[in-house]
Amino acid sequence: MNEILKQYQLFHPWLLPALVLALGTIAAAGCLTQGPGEQENGSIRVAVTLLPQAEMARSVGGEQVCVTVVVPPGSDPHTYEPSASQLVALSQARIYFRLGPGLLPLEDGVVDRLQAMNPGILVVDTSAGIERLSGGEGGQGYDPHVWLSPVNARIMVENIGKGYIRADPGGEAGYTARRDAYVREINRTDESIRAALSGKAGEKFLVVHPAWGYFARDYGLEQVAIEPEGKEPSSREIARIIAMAREEGIRVVFTEPQFPAREGMVIAREINGTVTVIDPLAPDYLANEVRVARAIAAGGAGNGG
Repeated sequence: MNEILKQYQLFHPWLLPALVLALGTIAAAGCLTQGPGEQENGSIRVAVTLLPQAEMARSVGGEQVCVTVVVPPGSDPHTYEPSASQLVALSQARIYFRLGPGLLPLEDGVVDRLQAMNPGILVVDTSAGIERLSGGEGGQGYDPHVWLSPVNARIMVENIGKGYIRADPGGEAGYTARRDAYVREINRTDESIRAALSGKAGEKFLVVHPAWGYFARDYGLEQVAIEPEGKEPSSREIARIIAMAREEGIRVVFTEPQFPAREGMVIAREINGTVTVIDPLAPDYLANEVRVARAIAAGGAGNGG
């Protein structure tokens, strides 16, 4: 690291503070680079947008890879802005496993900047082949929450495996074996979710932020969002939701750590219900999918009964 800093101090003194912070961040994560995409231990540096993707990337990549996440824990990916130092660190990656073009403005911007900083970076669209739902922010575009469906996750993991093999053909056997092992875990998770939601087909569950559209689609549920377009609901809309919840027998409002729970608490109070936090960005992706299914089954869904 000292040699790198000396060279940048000599030729690029204006960039030195950002570089020091970036390299410190990489070293703290065990990802000190020896050159674009390479680590001191010979592993491949990769980047992902969200924490749940990190589980997928690590599971398929194994010890050959070092994964960095763009959006840190507790941050809202709809509004997060990476710092200049973070972009410097990310630009050292050999592969960027993105959610997909047009899903998150944050990601679109990061990809553009990283490709300008490192033209050799391999950008992999992990949602290629997924049937997208409408429902972007502001009611336009596509629902970006593609990862919140084990059905989609199978496709994402296939795309991740192909990306690794393209970047590192010599490791194909290992990537393929780990991909297949992780797909088996996805299949077991899918079975656990279907068991937890048995008998719940057609039921509604109430959320503040509409993150669970793909999950609802795949398991025969109906997501009802208090903030369907990322905007605070009007008094009339809140009254309509309260009436619907009473009619459907819904007694739980699901909130997220990344969003204020004020409207959810108001509605829960009016329906004599409770507020439960479910996290679409939990790092233990597969385990979290089962937790969410069990939470919905325990009290988050109703059908008028």
